[in-house]
Order: sequence, then C-alpha cells, then structure tokens
Amino acid sequence: MKNPSTSFHAPAPRNKFWQLNTFIVLAMACNAINFLYDVYDGMTWSAVIEVIGLLMLLFFMVLNMKGHFELPKLLSIFFANFQSFLLCYVQGTSQASYLYLFPYVMAMIFFLRVRKNDWFVIIFLSGTLLALLVTVLLLPFRSHIDFVSDSVNYHHLALNIIVNFLLVIIFFYFVLRLLDAKEKKTKIAAAAKARFMSNMSHELRTPLNAIIGTTHLLAQDYEQLQDSDHFKVLKNSSEHVLQLVNAVLDFSKLDEGKLEFVYEPFDLIHTLQDTANSLVTDARQKNIQLLVKIDSLPEGKRVIGDQMRLRQIFLNLLSNAVKFTDSGSVTLEANLGKSTESGADITFAITDTGIGIPPEKIHLIFDSFTQADAETTRKYGGSGLGLSICRELVKKMGGELQVTSQPGKGSCFYFTLYLSFQQQVIIVPKERLRALKQLTGVRVLLVEDNAVNMNIARRFLNSWGATIQTAENGEVAWQHFQRQPYDILLIDLEMPLMDGKELLRQIRNIDKNIPAIAFTAAVYDNMHQDLRTHGFNGYLHKPFRPDEMHRNILQHLRV
Repeated sequence: MKNPSTSFHAPAPRNKFWQLNTFIVLAMACNAINFLYDVYDGMTWSAVIEVIGLLMLLFFMVLNMKGHFELPKLLSIFFANFQSFLLCYVQGTSQASYLYLFPYVMAMIFFLRVRKNDWFVIIFLSGTLLALLVTVLLLPFRSHIDFVSDSVNYHHLALNIIVNFLLVIIFFYFVLRLLDAKEKKTKIAAAAKARFMSNMSHELRTPLNAIIGTTHLLAQDYEQLQDSDHFKVLKNSSEHVLQLVNAVLDFSKLDEGKLEFVYEPFDLIHTLQDTANSLVTDARQKNIQLLVKIDSLPEGKRVIGDQMRLRQIFLNLLSNAVKFTDSGSVTLEANLGKSTESGADITFAITDTGIGIPPEKIHLIFDSFTQADAETTRKYGGSGLGLSICRELVKKMGGELQVTSQPGKGSCFYFTLYLSFQQQVIIVPKERLRALKQLTGVRVLLVEDNAVNMNIARRFLNSWGATIQTAENGEVAWQHFQRQPYDILLIDLEMPLMDGKELLRQIRNIDKNIPAIAFTAAVYDNMHQDLRTHGFNGYLHKPFRPDEMHRNILQHLRV
C-alpha cells in the first residue's frame, strides 16, 4: 500500500508548461505579430518565413514537454540565425529584423551559463556574431523580393525596435523572478539546515554529556578505575566522538560563514601551557617529548582574542603532531615579533619529528575530508576535517596557516597573528582565587529537564560545596526563584512548559544583575549574541567537563 505521507507531488501541468516554455511562447507571440503586419502590408515571403518560425517554435515546445530539453536549444541556435538571415534577405537590412537576435542571445547565454556550459557559450556567441556580420555586411539595405514603400519600411523598423525593447524588459523581469525564487529556496534550505544542525547537536550532545559526565564522576569516586583499560576506552572514545561532533558543526558553520568569534581578554601563556598539558598523557604513552617554548609577553599584559577558538587550533595541531609522531618530540613555540603598547605580532609553530608529508601531497592536507593518502587514514584514523577547520579559523583571525615538511623527518605548522593587549589589567580578588576548589555557600539554581544531566551537574556542584536547588522546567524554577535568593543560575534552553529564555525574561523583571549561564546542548547561528540579548551572561555547552563548569561559575559570580 502506498504511503500518502511520502508520495511525490508532481508540479501542476499548467505550472510545468510555463516553466518549460515561457520564452518559446514569447517568441511565438513576436512571430505572430510580425506575421499579421507582413500579411497586412502584402509582404508574402516574410509572412511565409514567420509561419515556418511559428511551426518550428511549436515543434520545440513539443520536444520540451516530452523531456528532450537539449535538442530544442541546439536546433534553435541554427534556426534563429537562419530565420534572421532569410528575413533580412527578403526585406533588406533596413527593417532591422536582425535585432531579434539580441534578446535571443541574452536568453541563451543565461540558460547556457546557468548550466556552466562555458565552451558552448563561446561557440554559440561566435557563430551568432559571424551570422550577424554576414547579414549586415553582405545583404542589401533594401530588397526587391518583399519591396515596400518607405513609410511601410519605417513602420516595420519602428515595430521591430519597440518589440525588441519590450522583449529585453520582459526577459530581465523573468530573470529577476527566477533569481528571487532561487534566493528564496536557498534561504529556506539554509534555515532547514540550521534547524537540522541545531537539533542534531542537541540530540548528540545530550547523551554525550551523560557519558562524559559519568566517566568523570567514576574517576572522581573510584580513582583506581583510571588505570583500567576498559575505563580508558570509554573515556577516550567519548572524547573522540565529542571532537568529531564539534568538527562537523564547526565545518558546517565555516562553510556558511556563520562561525562566531568572541573577543575577550585572556592569559595567552596559560592557555598554551594548559593546551599542551592536556596532551602530556598521550605523549608519554608514545614515549615522545612534548616541549613548550614561549616568549614572555610584556609584564602584566593579557591579549584580546577568542581563547576557545585559539585553543581549538593548538589542540588540533598538537594532537595531530602527537598522533603522527612515533619517536622524538613535539614542540609548541610562541615567538614574540613586532610589539607596541597596543599589541604584538606573535608567531606560533607546532613542530614534530613524525612521518612527514610528501611534497606532492602538501597541497591536499588542507582540503576538507582529505588526508595525505588512504594508508595514512587506515593507520592513524581521523575525519580529515581538523586541518581544514584550523586553516579557516586562522584565516578568520587574520593569519595564514602554513606548513613545511620532509617525509620521514617531520613537519612544522606555523602562523602569525596580531593580538591586541588589554589596556586595563583587571585584578582578580584574593577571595575568588581562594575559591578555586570550593564553592562553599554559593547558592545555585540548576534548571535542567534531563534527569541524567541534572544528576551529573548536581554531583559536581555538591563536590565543590555549593548549595543547590534543582528544577525540571522553567515553571518550577520560577516558583523557586520567587521564594528565595540565589547567587547564580544555570538554565537549560530547551525545556517543556517554559523554556530557558522565557524563564530568564521573567527573572530579569525582578533581578537584572544575577549571573545567568545558559546550560545547553543547542547550537545555532549568532548564538552568543542571541543569548546576550536574552539576558544571559554566558553559556556552558553540553557535554561539559567539570573544570569548564567550575571556571564558568567563578567567572560570573558577583564579587
């Protein structure tokens, strides 16, 4: 039995007819008008040629309706030029029947170019130009075959000029209609893709948050598990899936030019050291050295940039270097270049003593979904997205990711960025520094509709000494907020009954200063700005690591 929900709805016959034959009908109308004028003025041979033209256009229409789209185009190229030649032969060039070639050429160039037939466009233009030159230069100005008076000749010339002018206007109108329809379809497709990516992000990140959060809780409660091979497989596999999900989402946003950058002050040296430290275990397992060589910034200076994206670049390049190096070392360098009071050029380099890249393959490694060769993919794995994303991220930041490599000796990926300095150094109070491990006395309202994720977040907060009130949706959270004060809010965006944005809108009517962090697995365009607009101070992406959650809470607590 046929499923009605999946049946294909073909275009209505009338719509299909006009879609295929709009310009043919216009040409037939022009031929019909000229035929009537020719009959009225006694131009027999011209009338016969116009009738033949009508029949040929009718034949082209039949071919289109039967699905033979290319044959009418090929035949029309010959026929349009031949008809123009015959009309000018029997009328003379003084009536300018060759003017009909101009709107015809415009239409053909449009349709051929849309299908990217560049060579065919060149051949078509060359042939039409040759036929036009032959017509204008070799045929008589006034012919004796369909000879008419000067006044009739002038009327036909005026008719041809007016009709061609109208044809050009109509052609551009239809072209603009087609372009508008294409732009509308593109916007609809882009919106559908954005919704799909956001939904898929939420559906993938939510269970990942449960898996990764549970592994951290197990490691926290049972330290001996960290030496278990099964535990390591669970932890590494979940982290790998998270990296793959992030890579696909970032690639999609970069492809659309919608990846957001957040420029805030941060400690560059700490970021580099922290990124390198995250790969120390992997380097030790392969018995290779992981070295960090960083030039000191001017005293007390912090740089302004997107710390998360910069860390993403270093983490990807370092993890690649460790993965493709079996012996020797991997080195992260940051060299200070030209420096002023406002900023500095800093060159970053990740050098390894790994397998290297053959010279003929270097141009391929920055292509999406591509590695140097199939053998490399089979042996080392990977999606082939990392370097492509890194190159685009560096480009968005104003640099260019480059590479030098020798097979069997290693590779060096490097780029230079200009990073501005923060002009006013913010001193972090000692009270906050002492609270790095404990959140004793901090009152947290945690709003999350997923029971597993709620339990994981609550366990982490409890381990830091925070006082927690939980709510499974916005309505329950609103009731809790009205009863007692809190120091910080962790709010999921997508919840039943009342979502996170509506909850915070009501809270902001009472308290405009309480820190609110979006606690979400969603990803969508202009997310950072949208959350700021709705009153959030920041966001915590699920799946999260305990240190990320802790750092976000400390960053937004009121001092």
